[in-house]
Amino acid sequence: MAAGQVSRAPRLTSLGAVLLLAGCVTQPPPTLYAWGSYEDAIYVAAVKPGSMLPEEQLQLFEKDRQASRAANHRLPPGWHGQMAYLYAATGRIDLAQEELVAEKTAFPESTVFCDNLLKNLGGKTEQKP
Repeated sequence: MAAGQVSRAPRLTSLGAVLLLAGCVTQPPPTLYAWGSYEDAIYVAAVKPGSMLPEEQLQLFEKDRQASRAANHRLPPGWHGQMAYLYAATGRIDLAQEELVAEKTAFPESTVFCDNLLKNLGGKTEQKP
């Protein structure tokens, strides 16, 4: 190599490495649950109480439920519990009870908590033999 000439080999090697690594980039793995607007709505309700009426949240979450079913995704832990809270806040105790049963069915570790809430709502709890 003559003086003053720069070898192109290091640049080509670097370019090749970048292209190789770019080929390894993949989409992030899908999440385990269909979160939809759940986290954002919970955050807004906590930070700005009264800024989002329970009826508005219910409509938002019902859209999320439909989208989750259409995509065959699971709803996250606590989702049914939040729906139960919103239904109870709007006086629809029967729907609140259904959501609590759905929560403990989807997440058995929440059974004791949901059973206590069901008792407070006047609902029946399922006792294990």
